[in-house]
Amino acid sequence: HIEIENLDESDEKDLNVSWEGSRMLKESSFSFFNNQVQILFNDREHRGSIQWSNSDVQATISDSTYHLDEGSIIIPNGGKWSTTINHTFCFSTEEMEQEQHLLKDALNNPQNVFDENREIWDLKTSRVINSLKPEYASESYQRIAVKCLMTLNNNWRSKAGFLNHDGLFPSYNYEWFHGFWAWDSWKHAVAIAHYDEELAKEQIRAMYDFQDDYGMIADCVYRDTIIENHNWRNTKPPLSGWAIWKVFKKSQDTSFLREMYPKLIKYHNWWYAYRDHNDNGLCEYGSTDGSLIAAKWESGMDNAVRFDDATIVENNVVAWSLDMESVDLNAYLAAEKEYLGKIAEALNLEEESTFYFTEAENLSDRIRDEFFHDETGWFYDIKTTDRSFLQQYAAEGWIPLWTRIASHEQALQVAETMLDTSHFNTYVPFPILTSNHPKFKPDRGYWRGPVWLDQVYFGIKGLEYNGFTEDAKVLTHKVLKNLEGLKDDDGPIWENYHPHSGKGMESRHFSWSAAHILLLMVEE
Repeated sequence: HIEIENLDESDEKDLNVSWEGSRMLKESSFSFFNNQVQILFNDREHRGSIQWSNSDVQATISDSTYHLDEGSIIIPNGGKWSTTINHTFCFSTEEMEQEQHLLKDALNNPQNVFDENREIWDLKTSRVINSLKPEYASESYQRIAVKCLMTLNNNWRSKAGFLNHDGLFPSYNYEWFHGFWAWDSWKHAVAIAHYDEELAKEQIRAMYDFQDDYGMIADCVYRDTIIENHNWRNTKPPLSGWAIWKVFKKSQDTSFLREMYPKLIKYHNWWYAYRDHNDNGLCEYGSTDGSLIAAKWESGMDNAVRFDDATIVENNVVAWSLDMESVDLNAYLAAEKEYLGKIAEALNLEEESTFYFTEAENLSDRIRDEFFHDETGWFYDIKTTDRSFLQQYAAEGWIPLWTRIASHEQALQVAETMLDTSHFNTYVPFPILTSNHPKFKPDRGYWRGPVWLDQVYFGIKGLEYNGFTEDAKVLTHKVLKNLEGLKDDDGPIWENYHPHSGKGMESRHFSWSAAHILLLMVEE
C-alpha cells in the first residue's frame, strides 16, 4: 500500500507513478486477463497474480516483462493519493480462485489487512519477549529473540500438495531445503510453542502424517514429489516425544496428547523392532534399503567422524543397522520413555505410566553402566560385535546430561571436558567434535567440526540440568555474543558456525538455529 501526501503549502504536484518487473524463471510468462497481470508456468497449474486497486492503470505486457502505469497523478497542496498492489502465488488454478475474495478485500480495505497483521505481530513479539529470562531483558537481547521469531516465521509454509498441515522449511534460502524434515520439525515445534501453540501442533502433525504401517516416520517430505521424492530410506533421531510434551506444557491441550500418544508409542516401538540388530534392548541407527549413507543420515549427523569406520548389517529385508549402538540414540529413547510416562500420567493411564517410567529407569541404568568410559570420563558409542568403546570426544557424549541420565560423578567428568578450552569451550562453544581431534574440520566440515546450535542447546542445558548453572549462563552469553551477525547486528542466522571465528556457514535463515537460540533465552 502506497500513500503520497503533498506537504507543500502552495503548489500542487504532478507525478507519474509506474511499476515494472521481469520474470525470474525462464519457464514463466506474463499475460493480462480480468484487469490483472497473471504469471503462468509452463506445463504446470501454478499461478501468480498482480492486482491493483485503481481501475485506470495501463498495463503493457510481454512474455517476459510487465509495466503498469498509473498515468499522471495531480495531488493538490495538503492532498493525498494512495494505491494498493497485491502480489500472490498459488499452486493451482483452484487455489487461486479461492484466494480471490481475500485479494479483493485486501485491495478494498488495505488498512484492515495492515491492522490485523500488526495485531498478529504484536501478539507474537510480546509473547516471545515476555518469555525471556531476566538476564535477556535488554533491547539487544530482545532484538535477537525477534530475529529468531522472524526467521522461524519466514520459513513457515501453509499446507499444500502432499503436506496436509502447516510447517517450517529448514531454510527458504536454500533450494534443497524446501520440505519438512523430521527432527528439524520436532525442534521447531518446541520453540514455536512459546508464541503459537497451534502452529507447533501442526508442525508435529505434518510429520506424523508420514508414519507408515510399521511405525516409522519419513526423514523428509515434500509438497510435490515430481520435484523431489519423500525420503523413506531412513528416519531421524526420536525427539518427537520431547516435542509433544513441551507443546502440551504450553497449550495444556489434553486432546492433543490423546491424539498423539498412540502414534508416539508406535514410533517408539518401531526402533526396537527394526533398529536393534542383536535384540539386546539397545538400538542402532540404520536404513531401510541397506545403504550406509542413509544410515548415517538417520543420526542427523550426516558425515560425522564417529561413522568413518562404520559398516551396515542386515536385520531383515526392510531394516539394516550400523554395527554400533549410539549413545545419543539410546539416551533419546530413554527420555522418550520418560515422556511417554508423563503423557500416560496426564491421560490418567496409571498402569501405562508406571510401565514407561520403569522402562526409562532401566534403560538409563544401562546407559550409565555400558556407555560411560571411566578412564576418559565420557559417554561413547559402542561397537556391537565386541562391546568396545568408539572413543572420541564428540557432542553425542553430552546427550546423557541433557536427558538427565548421567550420574553426578559422570556429569562432573563430562563437564570438565566440555569446559576445557582445548576441547569444546572455543570462541563459540560447542563444536560437534573436540577441537584437538586430528580430523577436526571447523571450516565447512559440516558435522566434522562446526558449531551446530541444536547441539549447543543440548550441551548448555545438559550442564544446567546437572547443577552447572553459572557455567551454563556464561556459555550462553558467549554464544550470543560471538555468533556472526547475531547481537547488535542485522545479519542472518546461519545453519552452523565456525567455532574459532563465529563465522556463519552453509544456509542462511536456518530454522533450527533460530529455534535453539530462542530456547536458550526463554524460561522453560
